[in-house]
Amino acid sequence: MKNIAKNLLLASIGIASSSQANDLNINGFLSVGASMLDNDKVEISGYDTNGGFKQDTILGLQLSKQVNDSTTVTGQLVSRGSEDYNTESAWAYINFAANDDLDLRMGRLRVPFYYYSDFLEVGFAYDWIRPPAEVYSVPFSSVDGVDATYRFSIGNWDNSAQAYYGRYTPEGAGVDLRNFTGLALSGQTGDFSLRASYHRLEIISDGTGSFGAVNQGAAALIGTTGSALNTGLLAAGYSNQDIAGAVDDFTLTGQEIGFYGIAAGYDNGDYSAIAEYTQSFGDAPFIPIVNTYLVKAAKRFSDITAHLTFTSSETELDSGINETIQKSLMLEDKQSSIILGARYDYDSSSALKFEIQQLTEDMRSGAGEIDETGMLYSIAIDLVF
Repeated sequence: MKNIAKNLLLASIGIASSSQANDLNINGFLSVGASMLDNDKVEISGYDTNGGFKQDTILGLQLSKQVNDSTTVTGQLVSRGSEDYNTESAWAYINFAANDDLDLRMGRLRVPFYYYSDFLEVGFAYDWIRPPAEVYSVPFSSVDGVDATYRFSIGNWDNSAQAYYGRYTPEGAGVDLRNFTGLALSGQTGDFSLRASYHRLEIISDGTGSFGAVNQGAAALIGTTGSALNTGLLAAGYSNQDIAGAVDDFTLTGQEIGFYGIAAGYDNGDYSAIAEYTQSFGDAPFIPIVNTYLVKAAKRFSDITAHLTFTSSETELDSGINETIQKSLMLEDKQSSIILGARYDYDSSSALKFEIQQLTEDMRSGAGEIDETGMLYSIAIDLVF
């Protein structure tokens, strides 16, 4: 069953080769889900106590054309219910196979942040209804640029190294992500797999958009005489010079952001397990250090898979005036989940999933602490075609 699922998955994302070199391959995937939250004080983006079908509904279509023996063109269109079914190009690249071990690509590429980065939207690829948000939290997944992937073996390990460079400008965010570079290493032997990656980028903000305006507004609150934050800092004993330095520190433009992750997996066909850890960090304290992890175990019973996952995400604050400001801006946050789910593969390309997630949020600020727990109940159908 494991090999059948793997082959179908490869086909669904356009990796499966055609029997004729000049054929146009068309593949797709669809997830349709429904979820309901039992506590409206718990913030899970897009979910509420009224229930809904949009948040976990995704449709993807991928086209791949082999131009000649060494060149392939691939495009992937994705429509998400969480974005009112607006269609975007998740992938759009040219792949040149320099030899059997080296691929060079140019265009819109998937950033290899995570263990499941290549399959983020393909719900059929994993047991969850959605990847846990505590870990899979970077708000974008693509970069416009170039990459190179080299495959090699060491002993019994089959390995690959992927390096990339590019730029990405999220629509409406008011930021430009430049000098986007990264390296991802992966290896597999038998039932075991390992993965590690490191990424870094420069952020430029014009002070507009959903993210840029929030950052500029926060910096203004720090430095504006008479604002509650500015007054509080002066009362705490910080000087105007300290506050002016903090305004510069909290301004994002020209600052760099980093991210690294490590993961290990095991799958023998009956039992499987995954452990993944990530850390994101920024030169600007407006983006504090965030440590995340997940541990998942699953057992297959013929066509049914039961799984249990523990996840956690926690910020790590600066010291001194920056810590005081981070707490005032409610940047100190801890979130954890326990996910219990079941998956039923009712045929070779379709799966029915049920999931219960207990989410605990702990957010602290200068005004106090918010501590809430809620349950998210979900059902979904995943298809590849």
